[in-house]
Amino acid sequence: MANHRFSRARHPKASRPSILAIGSLAALALTCLVQPAQAEASTREPTTFMEDAGWCWFQDPRAIIHQGKLIVGGLSGTTGDVKVSVYDLEAGKDLGTTVLHAGFEKDDHNVPALHARPDGSILAVYAKHNRDRVHHYRISSPDDFLSWGEPQKFVHDYPKAANVTYMNLYTSKSEGKLYNFFRGIGFNPSVISSSDHGETWGDPHHLISDEVDGVNRPYPRYVQRDENTVGISFTDAHPRNFGNSIYYADFRDGAFFRVDGTRIKALEDGPLTPSEADLIFKGGGNKGPGDHSLSAERSAWTSSIAVDESSRPHIGYSLYLTNDDHRYRMAHWNGKTWVDREVAYAGTCLYPRESSYTGLIALDPTHPSHAVISTDVDPSTGKDLGGTHEIFSATVGTDDDRSTITWKPLTSKSTHPNLRPIIVAGEGYSVLLWLRGPWKTYTDYQSDVVGWVLKRPD
Repeated sequence: MANHRFSRARHPKASRPSILAIGSLAALALTCLVQPAQAEASTREPTTFMEDAGWCWFQDPRAIIHQGKLIVGGLSGTTGDVKVSVYDLEAGKDLGTTVLHAGFEKDDHNVPALHARPDGSILAVYAKHNRDRVHHYRISSPDDFLSWGEPQKFVHDYPKAANVTYMNLYTSKSEGKLYNFFRGIGFNPSVISSSDHGETWGDPHHLISDEVDGVNRPYPRYVQRDENTVGISFTDAHPRNFGNSIYYADFRDGAFFRVDGTRIKALEDGPLTPSEADLIFKGGGNKGPGDHSLSAERSAWTSSIAVDESSRPHIGYSLYLTNDDHRYRMAHWNGKTWVDREVAYAGTCLYPRESSYTGLIALDPTHPSHAVISTDVDPSTGKDLGGTHEIFSATVGTDDDRSTITWKPLTSKSTHPNLRPIIVAGEGYSVLLWLRGPWKTYTDYQSDVVGWVLKRPD
């Protein structure tokens, strides 16, 4: 992709065909996710919401809906710029892109997390990939999300502080706090809070501690379970180092709880350990081979988490069998127990250096039984699709498993891979987004953020 694509970064992009071919689209592919009147979305070319952008998948939300606008965060694979794009959902119009931090670092881990503040403005928080002890942040104008205040930074200078990465923003109404969940203390999930929605920061804590020999880091995914509770699904370690299991716990009012409400302990009493949380899936439990080319036997990795209308958590994750055979699984709490099953073939790893990287599974935050996946094989049979990751969707019933699920293709015969889907919802809107473009490593990619507006307010 040529650098000239950024010459209009602060202005609306002209309407033009995408430079990356997507191939043919199935006419009724989206019917499982949208109202029937919206099914025609699958017959047209996806909208490009941000050019030259990458995401990692361990920081959310990297796209939000606020005041009728879709605000998307991204990290340029060409320049390392931290960027925000704005799309007017009602008008169906791209409003433009603002660079928050030029030349920050070419690494998908550095994509900004976004938070809508009570005054209408947007907070963006981002950090380098374990390079220093600083997280950066900026606050937008409350009525113009392309206009941002001066760059600010918080230096993590406190006992046991370490280099940071993976910014995640969630709230606790009862405490009047905005939490930033990140990786830091002990190379583990950590948390720091703000009482003024991100203008100042303090009160850091070690959130989750690993129980595996050596230096390891659990990988978490977070969800706003309710206005006071953050749900957390997490692993033992990195899948190339350990045959991970999947765990779940709630965090609210400064304490950890099991999914059924049983109190585990206060954060002040020390970080949560995997053995204290709910066990959802039992992994291989063995150490990995010790290099980047292979992962540990039966190692699971978190991908997506959402809650249903009863505030019960649903989790999507991947399972490593071999570099050429990953599986997607879904689990949910039914009020009495965790129900866990395999739902699709996930295909091959994205590249050999990260043998557990898949195209990812995403759950719809408005209807978690709706799932979207990226895979380079047939989701139901595992048959090779020719080496390119495509997007599929399905409705997964409570009693379904891979043998009973019908996966519908949203893309096909694509020239470049379609990766890392997410579904963003709010204010009656629902938007499916994913990355489309060449992807070699987390520091070498040439993708755009593309997708469809699936549902508009009645």
